[in-house]
Amino acid sequence: MTIVVGAAPGQDNSAAVELGIVMARTYRKTLTVAAISSTAWPPSRDKIDAEYQAHIRRIAEATLDQARDLVPSDIEADYLVRGAGSSRRGLLEVSESVGAHRLVVGPAADGRHGRIALGSVSNGLLHSAELPVALAPAGYRAEAGAKLQRISAAYSGSSTSAGLIVGAAMVSAESDVPFRIVSFAPRPRVLSAASIGLNAESHVVDEWAEVVREHTDKILCSIDQLDIRPGETDVAVGTGPDWSAALNAVEWKHPEVMMLGSSGLGALKRVSLGSHAMRILQNSPVPVVVVPRRAKESYMRGM
Repeated sequence: MTIVVGAAPGQDNSAAVELGIVMARTYRKTLTVAAISSTAWPPSRDKIDAEYQAHIRRIAEATLDQARDLVPSDIEADYLVRGAGSSRRGLLEVSESVGAHRLVVGPAADGRHGRIALGSVSNGLLHSAELPVALAPAGYRAEAGAKLQRISAAYSGSSTSAGLIVGAAMVSAESDVPFRIVSFAPRPRVLSAASIGLNAESHVVDEWAEVVREHTDKILCSIDQLDIRPGETDVAVGTGPDWSAALNAVEWKHPEVMMLGSSGLGALKRVSLGSHAMRILQNSPVPVVVVPRRAKESYMRGM
């Protein structure tokens, strides 16, 4: 299996390529960098159309040349140009044809440094992909030879979130990468629910962490292959005056990824982000892997 990186023709794709390299090295997979040559109309015999098609393809091939310069010698990589009616469709077709383990895309061109920014392609993929989609923050870089230092799974208490915990734990165990469970909430929601003042915030967070640990221990210990004892899994709870502060209240390693489950509102086997999930994604200081609802079953089969 391979990690597919979507390289947008004519744009800076270094963030996506860097994340793809780290994931390929960590998961012991190959890398496939794909540039989609998309046009608004299909090729025809008309000379102008043919010249335009050739121009688009040259841009895509130049993009792959730039990606080659970023990929180190320890990563086995393929590079391909695929024609398609749209970049989204082309990336999904490539992912299916090569049996992709992950699909990695970069931020929108106007993204803020260090944050994930959805563009039209990545937003479309989150609502049509049937495999995990990894989103790289703007300006993402990793040291030479880097592997993931930790996999964090976002837990909300929902059944979909519980499935994500199992999937993330399986991936962590298979890749020999430390695993952690994280949960977030802006301070006003936490404190109003508990009807207490700010001076008791740390006590609320501690109690909340214990509840999260109790729930997730039951989930993980029900999976014989994991052999996890109660209390072994790290749990971190982040809170603050807003979503950005809540996520930054948690310590992050570099490189690390956060796995985020799709909403139960989405169509079966496809990705759909609820409002809380979207806020987590937009404020995450680390790359996010959005996982469709079939994550548990797929990971249990060794995906």
